[in-house]
Amino acid sequence: MNKSHHKLLFALLACALGASQAQDPDVVLKPLSITGQFDNGHVVKGKTHKDLLNPFGGIDMEMDFFTRTSVWLTQEATIRERFTLIVGVGGVLWYTMPSITRDPLTMQTMFGPGISQAQGVYTWGDLSDPTARLQVGYFPYKYNADSKNLGEYLLRSGTYPGYLMTGGWNMISSSAFMAQGARVNVPLWDGKFQSDFLVTMETNLPPLFSLTPSYVATVKPVNGLTVGAGVACNHCISAKPSRESPRQPANSYITGFGIDSANGEYRYRIDRDTTKFYTFQGIKLSANASVDPKAFIPMGDLLGPEDLKVYGEIALLGVKNYPHYYEKRTERMPVMMGVNLPAFRFLDVLSLEVEYYNNQYANNISNMLYDAYPTWPEFNDANGYATLAELEAVLEAEREYNERWTSRDNWKWTVYAKKNVTKGVRIYAQAASDHLRTINFNLGPFPAYVPVTNKNGKEWYYLVRLEFGI
Repeated sequence: MNKSHHKLLFALLACALGASQAQDPDVVLKPLSITGQFDNGHVVKGKTHKDLLNPFGGIDMEMDFFTRTSVWLTQEATIRERFTLIVGVGGVLWYTMPSITRDPLTMQTMFGPGISQAQGVYTWGDLSDPTARLQVGYFPYKYNADSKNLGEYLLRSGTYPGYLMTGGWNMISSSAFMAQGARVNVPLWDGKFQSDFLVTMETNLPPLFSLTPSYVATVKPVNGLTVGAGVACNHCISAKPSRESPRQPANSYITGFGIDSANGEYRYRIDRDTTKFYTFQGIKLSANASVDPKAFIPMGDLLGPEDLKVYGEIALLGVKNYPHYYEKRTERMPVMMGVNLPAFRFLDVLSLEVEYYNNQYANNISNMLYDAYPTWPEFNDANGYATLAELEAVLEAEREYNERWTSRDNWKWTVYAKKNVTKGVRIYAQAASDHLRTINFNLGPFPAYVPVTNKNGKEWYYLVRLEFGI
């Protein structure tokens, strides 16, 4: 931790503590919330794959250890009853991954001060039965209340390309989307129908700073049943339109393939329509539902309030088709199913989640991250062979390998548990084969290619969190 980090963190803490001492009859302060988190776990099996055609490439991360310690302070204040201000600051101490490397830059102890939230909420109408609420700033947003790790596709996934993400700064109990923007919530029917209108800014991956308007509806028609649906126009309000559809030859439509021969060599040819270009912009749709059978069949006090809930979510990451990369909607439709297993009040929650995503490409974000292109990476370097048979053999090997690669990451799973030990003490545990990306020493996603746990169920990690909070 360097001096600048120290100064920034102390300044943030001083502001939070100073706010708690304010004396104003129009301002009601809640007690300052202090939370400490200690995360420890292993990558039981995983690899930092880099080259899709090189199964031996990358760094083997089997039993690589990850640990994080974080402290968060949150102050909430209500001003003249209708306006609520919530500000959270703190920091995370972590070790970069992978730890098995000769590069000293990736073996550093890192510290990152940060803002967990900075939001204001204004309420219209009766405070006990509001007409609407306006929420602005930086805040967590979650429309699928039951998802623990997978799901929440509408706002935390891509469109073109339809990447999926888990992990990051918070690797457990982290399926909420951190929104930077505004939300208007309109409750109807005594709160049984909720409408959320959002405009959020892209702050994580290119193209940065574009705005995504979204609408999410959630209805509880009867006790024990929740149904929701949403639509998002991803990147539709652009900070710089040229970044949404880069007019570069490498981003032009692929229309076909062929073989050229010249000077005694055979080369693989990609045919393109250089007047049309792939785009990041697109319409995403999602639907989710949750059923609690205890609401329909009395089961006594043996089960906890979360036990036996069954929930799921499906999304379409891009309504419109485009040549080559995005020709089938069924390949842009992740599906998640979950169930809260009986924990008999020993645990607050014990859940199993399974996801199926039949995308023909690996969940690789390198084209977007490094070149800002809305396409999936492909290997097309089959050039310069002396005979046609040699070139065709290489192309066939590439096709077979790509099929094996892209089919082996279709299934993901998570087992999640939570236990409130006593007031202010909680334990979380998670084992998963998901879309794990951690944070590298440059504060970017690691790895920038496919996730660490990529093979169907065979690459996985576990993580345990001890949390103290008052």
